[in-house]
This record gives sequence, C-alpha cells and structure tokens, in this order.
Amino acid sequence: MSAELLNLSREKKRAFRAGKFPEDIITKDMIREVTCTIDCCPGTPNYKEFKVTEGMLFTRVPLSMSPPIEYCDHLLKINGKSVTKKREMQEELYKLAKTNKPHYLTLTVRRIISVERLNPRDVPSNASIKKPDSKDMNQKPNSGYVYFKVVLIYFPRSKLGINVKSYANVVYVESTDNSWGSTTRRFLYLGDSILKIDDTEIYDVQATQNAIRSGFQKNGIVKRNSSVSLKTGFFQITMIIERAKGQSACNFTHGVLKFAKALDPRMPQDALLKCREQLAHYEKNGFSEPVPIFKGHTKDYSTASRAVVTETVEMKQILQEHYDPEILKSVSTMYDFDLK
Repeated sequence: MSAELLNLSREKKRAFRAGKFPEDIITKDMIREVTCTIDCCPGTPNYKEFKVTEGMLFTRVPLSMSPPIEYCDHLLKINGKSVTKKREMQEELYKLAKTNKPHYLTLTVRRIISVERLNPRDVPSNASIKKPDSKDMNQKPNSGYVYFKVVLIYFPRSKLGINVKSYANVVYVESTDNSWGSTTRRFLYLGDSILKIDDTEIYDVQATQNAIRSGFQKNGIVKRNSSVSLKTGFFQITMIIERAKGQSACNFTHGVLKFAKALDPRMPQDALLKCREQLAHYEKNGFSEPVPIFKGHTKDYSTASRAVVTETVEMKQILQEHYDPEILKSVSTMYDFDLK
C-alpha cells in the first residue's frame, strides 16, 4: 500500500523539523533515552554520511551503524557532549575521525519504545488461548503464547516494511523489511499473529489491509498502490500481537510459514517447445563460443607509472529478517560427511 499525503497541519510538519514529537501521537512515557557505543576503526566515521533534520532527528547514518541507530532517533549527545545543531555534530565527528586512531563513538539518543506486554485476560476474542481444546492437528494450539501491544509510529519518509499471509482465519507476519527506515523491524518477528489493528479484529489479509488503510486515513494518509511510505507528517496504528513460545505453538507456526497456497506457475508450452528445439540444436551441432566483444589491443596499465593496480575488497552487510530465537529449531543430520 503506497500513501499519498493529504492536508497535514503545519504544527505536525514543524514538529518534525524541530525534533519535537507531537504529543497527540507520541506520549512522554513512550520516549526513552538510549546510549549506543560503537567501535570505530581509524579515520571513521565520515561526518558526510550522517544526515539530520533541523531538530537533530537522524534521517541517514552509515550502514555499519544501523542498528544500533534507528530512523528518526533524536540525537542528544556525542561522547557525553551535548549537541543541538547539525554543525556541532559534524565538528565532533570530524575531530574523532581526524585522530586516525581506533576509538569508541558513544551516541545518546531519544527513541520511541512502544511495545507493551499484555495480560492474557486483556487479549481480544480471536486470541488462540480463548479457543476451545481440539485434537485436530490442523488447528492452531490454544496454549503457549505471549501477547504484546505494539504502537507503530510512522515518521516522514519511513516505510511499513511487512508482508502477511493468512491461514485458518489467522494472519501471520510472513516477512519484514529490515532496511533503514523500516518501522517494524524492532517490533515484529516472523510468525507473529496480528490479532487486532486499532479497533478491528483481524481474520484475513483483506481485513488487515482495510484496517491499515483506515488507520492511515485518520492521520492524513490515503491508499494508492501496494506498499506504504510516508513523506511528511506523523501517524500511528496500534496492533495486538500473538507470539508463539510453547513447543507445540512454535511447531505449528513453522508449518504455517512453510505452507504455500499456490505452486509456481508453469512455463507456457511455446516457451517449452522453443527450449527443446534449442537443446536439440546444441546436441547436434555443439555449443559454439559466443563472439567476443574484444575489438583490439588494449594497453597494459599494470606497469604504468601514472596508474596503480591494486586488489580491492568491498565489504557488504547482508540484512536478514528478524526471527524469534525461541522458535528456531535445530536441523536434523540426514547424511554424514567426511570433512577430513
């Protein structure tokens, strides 16, 4: 679901630029002060890789610092020194990098913490623990769960970052986006069941989409396509989450995540026929080498005085989805391998 802005109040736009969270959405009890200590190599960090708003909300940080830094964290201090302006932040970071020595970078930020553990007596009627016992192996167990109330706060240019699937009238989190700006990566695990969004109990994917769209419209967002994004203004939705902890509940959740409702589509017959013809041609005539794109002699620069050839290695971080560690299972060994 993609979102297009409606007329938002100037106060909310000004609040983001000033770094002041709107009190009608974010209450003081949801704001915590967090200190992050980062081990930095010589010559880092590069202050140009940091971007903040006028109110010192992070909108970009180096990839190696996300996490622990999250989108729209409100920067307060660098190594214990208070910073209130972008230039002050850049000067402090530049001084640290200029020493060209290994060091620790300590950032103190304000962050939204909006997850609350719920008492089983306060969960909605579609929770598994409120369903009767059953010997049917295809029915979700009615024990072994914990429940959370999650308030998702959306900042400018943030994204929802979630895919869901339904099975037996229950909606599960199938995948999450853990890239920078995703607001669900700190709150949702794969296999979490979404029981309620705002005042609507959830039983299928369509109900989930409708409830999210309704929540966006209340806060100045309207549905357009198939993903969610926000370019300015604040809004929120409240979810009630059911998370498997017991062994039987975890096993059932694993089965649901592996279950596929539809097989991969088959290739059309004309494509299969063309492949067979091409394969028969190769078997009869052999596979000829493709025509090279080399056009002529190229000077060897490896020994040139004005050029230096070195071997470079580019480090890339691979992001992965958040799994609940308690539902992970060990893989059984089917074959014995001789690794000597």
